[in-house]
Amino acid sequence: MSLINTAVGLVALTDPIGVLPVVIEAANANPSRVRRIGRLAATTYLLTLLLSCWWGQNLLDLFGISLPAFRIAGGLILLPYGLRLIEGIALAGTPTLATSQAAGHDDESRLLAVVPIGLPMLAGPGTISLVVAEAPPEPLGRLVLSAVIAVLALVVFLVLASAIRLSRSLGELRVRLISRLMGVLIASVATQMLVSGLRESFPVLAR
Repeated sequence: MSLINTAVGLVALTDPIGVLPVVIEAANANPSRVRRIGRLAATTYLLTLLLSCWWGQNLLDLFGISLPAFRIAGGLILLPYGLRLIEGIALAGTPTLATSQAAGHDDESRLLAVVPIGLPMLAGPGTISLVVAEAPPEPLGRLVLSAVIAVLALVVFLVLASAIRLSRSLGELRVRLISRLMGVLIASVATQMLVSGLRESFPVLAR
C-alpha cells in the first residue's frame, strides 16, 4: 500500500464525526469541557499512533510475526469495521456515561477523554493495525507518516472542540451519510491490505 492509501485509511477509521455524541455527553454539553475533552482525546490519539509507527515493527519482531502476516490480520480486522459502517452500525458502542454521576465533573471528563474516546474509539485496533502494518521501513517514510498522523490529530481536536456546533449543523442524516462513506473507504483499504499480505506470503499469487 502507498502512503496515500494509508492516510486515506486513517482518515476513514478515525471518523471523529461519529464520536461527537459521545463527547457531548461526556462533557455534559459544557463548551469548555468539550474543548478540554477534545484536546486530551486528540493527544491520546497522537501518542498512540506515533508509538505504533515507530515501535510497532519492533513488537512484531519480538513476537516473531512477519509483516505480511500482520497485514493479513490487519485486513481481517478492518473489513468488518467497514461493513458495519456501511450497514449503519457504529464502530464502537457508546459507553454508558449516564450511569456515572460524576460524568460532568472535570476529573471524570478527563478520564473519559483518554478512555474510551481517545483509545479505543479514535485510535482503535483498526488504526493501530493499519499504522503498524504500513509504516515505511525507512526513517524518512516514517517521518512523513508521523506528520500525517500529527495533522490528523489536529483535525480530530478541531472537530471535537466544535462538537456541539457541528452536531447541530450536520444533523443525524448527514452524520450517517458520512459514516457510510467512511465504511466504503475502510472496506477498500482492508481489501488492499489482504491482497498485499497474501501476495507477499504466497508469491505464486502475484504471477
